[in-house]
Amino acid sequence: MSARSVRVLTWISALGACAAPPPPPPPAPAPLPRTETPRSYAALDSASARLTVYVATNRRYALSERPAGRYTGDDADSLQYAAVLVNVPSYRARGTGELPRRSGLSFSAPDPAREFFVAGVFPYDSARFVQRVAGDLAATRARDILVFVHGFNVTFEDAVLRAAQIAADIGFDGVVVLYDWPSAGSVSQYVRDLQEARNAGFFLLRALTGVVPAARPDRVHLLAHSMGAEVVARAVALAPAGDSVPRLAQVALAAPDFDARVFRRDVFPALRSRAARVTLYASSDDDALRASRAVNGVWRLGLGGDSLTVVDGMDTIDASRVHADALGHTLFGNPGFLADLALLFGDGRPPLERRLLPVRRGTLTFWRFRGDAR
Repeated sequence: MSARSVRVLTWISALGACAAPPPPPPPAPAPLPRTETPRSYAALDSASARLTVYVATNRRYALSERPAGRYTGDDADSLQYAAVLVNVPSYRARGTGELPRRSGLSFSAPDPAREFFVAGVFPYDSARFVQRVAGDLAATRARDILVFVHGFNVTFEDAVLRAAQIAADIGFDGVVVLYDWPSAGSVSQYVRDLQEARNAGFFLLRALTGVVPAARPDRVHLLAHSMGAEVVARAVALAPAGDSVPRLAQVALAAPDFDARVFRRDVFPALRSRAARVTLYASSDDDALRASRAVNGVWRLGLGGDSLTVVDGMDTIDASRVHADALGHTLFGNPGFLADLALLFGDGRPPLERRLLPVRRGTLTFWRFRGDAR
């Protein structure tokens, strides 16, 4: 080696010795605040309580003396946010799953000990809304968010009362965010509601990609009832192919009023790729979905019987054996159904570890409730 080469190597070595050491790795993020015990609903054993339901909605805001009338059935064409205080009567006064409430024709004050009612509505901008949700998550152990999407013929009042009832009756250790789309709240407005549900998918997607993950939950669950499946399907269709949509934990479709063929072909593959588990609750005793089938001319996803939708990768549960409402369409008043939701959203347990009966169909398995006493 020449003397010049030796000098060059010596110079390079000296530079290396003088170079700054590599920067230290970034510090680990601070643990998110949480409690050591799950959120407790024990106060409801003996007394009423006020629960907060967080609302993201594209309903139009109205100036009303009644808190329950603050959002209408009209489309605001923008997302708005609020915290809604709901009075929840005790289990002793109403029983699990019951939703006693004052008739809209009554002018007397509701009874806090016996009735559900909207006690207050507090609108927020998106930043303050995220702060409120994040603060409430800190008072839980699981730090979970349950996004609830209601169905057809549901007013703002109907939606928030149902969301509070579900939270209380499944003992949800987290925060409930109601996505409230502008249903007309009228049984005669089915076609109008159907169009509004499809339009609302854009705003649900914005909520799932904006304020919900901004609150930094550990997990996000999604529960859609009836025509709420149309909202979810539209959000899935509009979601970009990349990873900008947060991965969901449990997705449950209860009595979904949606075209079963379109779900199999287009919606489920995309939904499955974004969720840890997809669960379908269907029933052969659902008169509302039978009527929807007659109107739409196609089989509805939430109908059971011989055409029950069973696909690989989805947990299909036949709920025909449990009592629902008069139309067989709403199961949220049934204690057995609520107990199953509690296991699904609380522990993420698969059907094999819940009180369900396996049924073989070819190479696939679906599940049945053991049934209520008749």
